[in-house]
Amino acid sequence: MKKELKILIYSMINNLIISIIKIVSGLFYGLGSLFADGMHTFSDFITDIVCLIGAKFSKRKPTKYHPFGFGKIEYLSNLFVGIVLFILGLYIIVSSFFKPSVIPPFSIMLVLIIVFILKFIAIKIMYKVGKKIHSQVLITSYKESKADLYSTIGVAIITIILQFSNKFPILEKADVIGSILIGLIVLKTSFNIIFDNSLSLIGEIESDEEENKNINLLLEENTLIKNYKYDLIKYGSYYKLQLTIELDPETSLREVTILENKLKKDIIRHRKLKIKYVTIFVTSK
Repeated sequence: MKKELKILIYSMINNLIISIIKIVSGLFYGLGSLFADGMHTFSDFITDIVCLIGAKFSKRKPTKYHPFGFGKIEYLSNLFVGIVLFILGLYIIVSSFFKPSVIPPFSIMLVLIIVFILKFIAIKIMYKVGKKIHSQVLITSYKESKADLYSTIGVAIITIILQFSNKFPILEKADVIGSILIGLIVLKTSFNIIFDNSLSLIGEIESDEEENKNINLLLEENTLIKNYKYDLIKYGSYYKLQLTIELDPETSLREVTILENKLKKDIIRHRKLKIKYVTIFVTSK
């Protein structure tokens, strides 16, 4: 949790700085697409705060009424992020029609290069740490931040195109078109986040190949198990394993109890597995 918290705070500060630079520059130079890009980045700052709160509450210990913990709170906070982005995307698209066209100085490219580098470093860190500690919050922030990175590239392209708008008046529409495209990128990101986290919230089965491989290796080591099948259910940064094992009909009740307890301990304590809760069903033929 400490590492996840540090990365979220770093991302939050980074997004606040970048959004201020973009919004102020967009207003100063009258570049609507840069202002829209700044609003997009500011939404990252707001959603980082939401993710920070979600990550904190998702680590709460299980209770009598929530025996499998609060990991799914991460999905609720991410759904809120998706809804905020959806509203922002619509705002960017509508407001783009009311901004006058201008030719920004080419020196604005320096601003875009700086914010691009700052954002690129941040998303690289988020992706690396998110994958390592299996943080759904950091992975969602990474996906959202990639869209912001692409929109910054788009603003740079628009700035270059606008330099030729004196000779080719039709190019004056590049800023409006760019703002609309940024809005569409935001909408697409919001749809992806809402869709992915809705599935996880209702109990999506995990398809992590590395996790499944380690589970299979552990189960196949036990000679008492004749056959098995399982479902790996996502709970934010950890999993719940529903395991069905087939044993020999002559296996005694005492052996079954010992095996169940051993399996649960081995699975939960396994250093390469991210499973916190195990439910075992025993069958025989």
